[in-house]
Amino acid sequence: MTAPELSAAPAPDPALTAEIVRGTRLAVQQLHDEHPGPFCVYALATSGEALRPYLIVTPDDATRWDLPDSPFAVYGDEHLAGLEELFTARGDLFDMSAEQAQAEYDLRLASMEAALRALDADGLFGAGDARADVLLLVTTMPPDETGAESARRLNPASPLLAAWLDEAAEVGSAER
Repeated sequence: MTAPELSAAPAPDPALTAEIVRGTRLAVQQLHDEHPGPFCVYALATSGEALRPYLIVTPDDATRWDLPDSPFAVYGDEHLAGLEELFTARGDLFDMSAEQAQAEYDLRLASMEAALRALDADGLFGAGDARADVLLLVTTMPPDETGAESARRLNPASPLLAAWLDEAAEVGSAER
């Protein structure tokens, strides 16, 4: 079986991405300062309406896929709370045409993904073997199939990514 082709992420908004980077960096640095880890998943999570993201981090233990119940769910939220105004200013998806709403939804998730990619390039989530033990996610709550696509783009092929796709991703068996 061959791996599915990765779809390209829609273009992110550079200004929105920069603010997500700023808030996420501060929240992750706070986590690292306050808790020794090890951590498994770093996720930017949003609602199905693509409201402003929350940082969820899971410990590297048997609960590593349990984002909502993680002891580090909505961690460092004071650093991301300022995104509320930016996301609200972009408009309510329910007030947009279906086409506009989909484009805006895609842009918001792409901006979150671009933020994690930038922070990863800076080494915030580790390097080498340490990075291989970490999974980066952009996900909605409740999860949907976009999380698997994003995870494939954000993470190198690894046993950890394969395990998440098999055990936790909200994808059909044909997409695994």
